[in-house]
Amino acid sequence: MKCKACGALNDADASFCKGCGIKLEASECYQCGTPADSDALFCSKCGSKLGANASVQGKTCQSCGFINSAGTMYCHRCNQKIL
Repeated sequence: MKCKACGALNDADASFCKGCGIKLEASECYQCGTPADSDALFCSKCGSKLGANASVQGKTCQSCGFINSAGTMYCHRCNQKIL
């Protein structure tokens, strides 16, 4: 996984960047949850748009950053209430 902050290449299962120490966010489709490459624009499984524009179509969890579908009250990843 490539760090968006410093560009260092990290192991796919890394939680923190080995180059700058920032928490790495695994990319996944907000619609179906399929893992996605950090540079992918669309989900390879369902075709949904990925990236910054995806948050317009859903609700971002304040606890874990997962983008849930619009109207979601509790995060599908961490089960925290979405404010």
